[in-house]
This record gives sequence, C-alpha cells and structure tokens, in this order.
Amino acid sequence: MKPMFDHFLFGGDWNPEQWPEDTWEHDLDMLEDAHINEVTINVFSWALLQPAEDRYDFSMLDKIVALLVKHDFSTS
Repeated sequence: MKPMFDHFLFGGDWNPEQWPEDTWEHDLDMLEDAHINEVTINVFSWALLQPAEDRYDFSMLDKIVALLVKHDFSTS
C-alpha cells in the first residue's frame, strides 16, 4: 500500500514573542528533538503587529517566520 503523505505534521502553538529573542533558536532545537515540525504562530500578538489603528509592524513576525523557514518548520 502506498502512503498518502510523505510526512506527518506534528506540533502546536509556539509564541516566541513572549520570550527573549535569544531563546528562540534553543526553543526550536528542543522542538526538533521532540520531532515537532509544525507550529501555530501569532496567536496572541496582534497588538504587536498593529500598534495603532493605522500602523502595522511585521518586523518581529518576519524574524519568527525566517527562523522557522531556516529550521524547515511548517506554520499555520
């Protein structure tokens, strides 16, 4: 029987904006050690993305996504 998928997504919420940036890489190393390969991000950080009604700042989200891409994580 041929498998339907080439890999299985396993993960959950990851909220790095709540911790110092110098811990993010270590977080992902530990998640990889646990065979986690997918994370849901930006669950609680809308206020960081839109600090004012007419202003957006995606700089932190861009850093987070770039780090996830570097570690081959899927995101939702």
